[in-house]
Amino acid sequence: MNIKIQTRLTLLTSVVFGIVFVMISMFIYGSFRNNAERIIYRGLEKMALLTAYFYLEEDELSYEEFAIVRRDFHELVTMSYQVYDTNNIIWRGSETPQICDLILEKIREEMSLSFELDGFFHHGIYYHDNQGDFVIITKESREMLSAQLNTLLWILILAFVAGILAIILLSRWIAKLAYRPFREVINQVKNISTQNLSVQITSPKTEDELQALVDTFNELLLKISETVVIQKNFVKYVSHEFKTPLASIFGNLEVFLIKDRSPEEYKELAEKLIQEVHQLEKILDALLIISDLRKDIAITTSTRLDELIWEIVDQLKNYYPNSKILVNVDISPEEMHALSIFKDKTQMIMALFNLIENAVKYSGDYSAEIEIFKKKDTLCLSIRDNGIGIPTDQIQHVSKPFYRADNTSKVQGSGIGLSIALRILEKNNIHYEILSKEGEGVTVLLKFNVDD
Repeated sequence: MNIKIQTRLTLLTSVVFGIVFVMISMFIYGSFRNNAERIIYRGLEKMALLTAYFYLEEDELSYEEFAIVRRDFHELVTMSYQVYDTNNIIWRGSETPQICDLILEKIREEMSLSFELDGFFHHGIYYHDNQGDFVIITKESREMLSAQLNTLLWILILAFVAGILAIILLSRWIAKLAYRPFREVINQVKNISTQNLSVQITSPKTEDELQALVDTFNELLLKISETVVIQKNFVKYVSHEFKTPLASIFGNLEVFLIKDRSPEEYKELAEKLIQEVHQLEKILDALLIISDLRKDIAITTSTRLDELIWEIVDQLKNYYPNSKILVNVDISPEEMHALSIFKDKTQMIMALFNLIENAVKYSGDYSAEIEIFKKKDTLCLSIRDNGIGIPTDQIQHVSKPFYRADNTSKVQGSGIGLSIALRILEKNNIHYEILSKEGEGVTVLLKFNVDD
């Protein structure tokens, strides 16, 4: 059976209230009974002393003092009393019932004793007088106390029932108010469809766990929406990137099938096909990296960072012959060993190539600037372009696959190169920072060997 949280909270609150109320009621009932018995025994003790004074001290008190004793005695005379002599014979007071000799002897031993017997509260005292030694016992029926206790018990029972009903009603009302934001969130979630994952749930602004849950859920929706966009763009990217080398391979083969060719022409064709196959291999490597299929590659060699930079610069000169790339290695000769990085060379070339290529493309007629330097004990690499820059509010999104800033429409690109480069840096524990303002270019700062 499914029980709603609101109902479960009401039941739990009622049970907790019931347990607490019963415990408090037991305490009240027990305290009242103990205090009432203590008051009764105190009254019986007073009556026993007054009885002793009234019957045994008249010859030793003045007339005025005995008048006071007589007045107080007659005020309490409603209580039953018995005066026993040394032979345990009733000398004054009620003739029956007779108290057993064992109790009388115990009173003589302890000088004072309170006890219950046959539905009565009793208090006995041992009193020594010039007329002899006596035991005086006063008693009072417990019926009045029992009636009071029964009345108190019914009051507590009625209070318990009324309290339970009040707690149930109030708990349901409070729970209804408290869970109103939850119901609103649930209704919003029900309206979310797979066709519109970009919608966000309105935050309740309650500064509690519900708001944290909604914010977390909104972040999840955003990631799912981004994933859907990535999946859509991924197909476009793959078809576009594979189409060019495949079309070239297919075209070259068609041309060569028209007539026989010389060995030199076949060799030239083979070289072209090899280049196209290498291009396909690079695309596959990019796809493997972005899907994290190669995240467990073992690092076994040390690579010089400056050598990687010069190798990439030479490659880019072939693709962008008119580009300007300024490289500055600000490392003293005695610290050249600091240029060594213990990273996977293939991944480093792919990451740095994408970063430097972006700097070249966006610099246009200006120079792309590369600087290798040390900051304290950390090897750093700065790659800067002098292009259009990235709007400040969009920098946080540039690491997403296929994402391109709003101002990049005039520059050819698919939006996957930078995301691949940053993914590689993260996998290799290389710290990076992207600094940019729109119209002021972009600087990518890398820090190596931070955790090595």
